[in-house]
Amino acid sequence: MVEWRIPLSRPSIVDADRRAVLEVLSGTTLSQGPWGRRLEARFSKWFAAEAALVSSGSAGLFLALRALGVSGGTVLTPSYGFIASAHAIRLAGAQPRFVEVERETGCVSVATLEAAWDSSVSAVLPVHIFGTPAPIAEICDWAASRGVPVIEDACEAIGASQRGRQVGTIADAGVFAFYPNKQMTMGEGGLVVSNDREVVDTIRSQRNQGRQKGGFQFSGEGFNFRLSELQAALGCSQFDRLEELLHQRAERAEQYRQRLIHVDRVSLLSNPTPPDRRSWFTFPIFLNDSQDRADLGRELASHAIESSCYFPPIHHFSPYDQPRFRLEELPVTEDLGRRGLALPLYPDLPIDAIDEIVERIQSFFVAR
Repeated sequence: MVEWRIPLSRPSIVDADRRAVLEVLSGTTLSQGPWGRRLEARFSKWFAAEAALVSSGSAGLFLALRALGVSGGTVLTPSYGFIASAHAIRLAGAQPRFVEVERETGCVSVATLEAAWDSSVSAVLPVHIFGTPAPIAEICDWAASRGVPVIEDACEAIGASQRGRQVGTIADAGVFAFYPNKQMTMGEGGLVVSNDREVVDTIRSQRNQGRQKGGFQFSGEGFNFRLSELQAALGCSQFDRLEELLHQRAERAEQYRQRLIHVDRVSLLSNPTPPDRRSWFTFPIFLNDSQDRADLGRELASHAIESSCYFPPIHHFSPYDQPRFRLEELPVTEDLGRRGLALPLYPDLPIDAIDEIVERIQSFFVAR
C-alpha cells in the first residue's frame, strides 16, 4: 500500500475531539443518549429546520425517499456523482433515471431535468457535486409545478448556499454525510434536514426499527440506521469548528485556483456567483483528455501525491450500465467523467504542498 506524503484527504482531529469521545467512554451510554440529542438540536438551530441524525448519508437518502412517499416510478438524478444516490433510489423501490449535467458546474439544471421528464417520475434527487450548489430553488419550483418532491443530495456540500439559503433546507428534504473526507466528520454518519416535521419524525422512527416514543411501541417497517454516541460526540466537537474548517478549505481551494486558472490544458468548474456559496469538498481539475489524466495521476503518484478520478459516471457500473436507466446519451457527463482528477484538499494541507502540486502539474505539461 502506498504511503502518501500528500494524501487526497485527511480529517482534522484535535484534542477537543478526542476529549469528547473519551467523555462518552467514561460513561455507560453509548447509543441514543444526550450527545445525539445535543447534536440534532444544534443542527436544527444552525439550519433553521428539523434535523435527524442517521448512520450514513446513504441511509439518509433512502429514509428521506421513503418518508416522502417514494416507493416506485423513476427518480431523476445525475449519473455524474457517487453511486450511493442510485443505490438509495433502488433500495426505496424506485429506479434512477440519469440526466445530463451542465458543463460549467457539474450539476443538473431545470433544462436537463425537463429533457428527461415523463409521467413515470416520482421524485427528483439533485446532487450538489463537489460542494457546488445546484440551482435548487429553480429546481424546486419546477418540480412543484409537476407535483413531485425534491430531495437534495448535499452529502458533499454542508455549508454551501444558494440565494442566501443553505443547501439541504430548500427542497422537501436534504441529506448530509460525515465520512472522514468530508468538511466535518464523525467517522461515518449522516443527517436529514427538512422544514416538514412529519418527514423528520418519520425518519426518527424508521431509523430505530419503527419505534414510537416510549417503550416497545412500533409502527410500520423500520431499520437500524442509528448513530452512536461516540460519533455524535465527535460531531459536536467538529461542529464547534465547522465554520473554521470550511474557511480553511476555501482558503486552500483559492490558492489552487489562483495558481491553476491560467495553466494550459487544465480547466476548472465555474465559481458560484454571490450570494451563492460553494463548500469545498475536494478540488477537481479537468484535463484535455483521459490520457493526460492517467499520465498526470501516475506522475503525481511517483512523488507520493495522491489524486483520484472523481467521478466516473454511475451508468458505467452494474446494474446501471443498461439503457433503461437513461433516456439518452450523456455527453457532458461522459466528458467530465473522462477528464476529471481530484487533487488533495483538507484543512491542514500546507500551502507549500499546494505550490509543489501545481509546480509538478506545470512541469508535467512542459515535458509533454
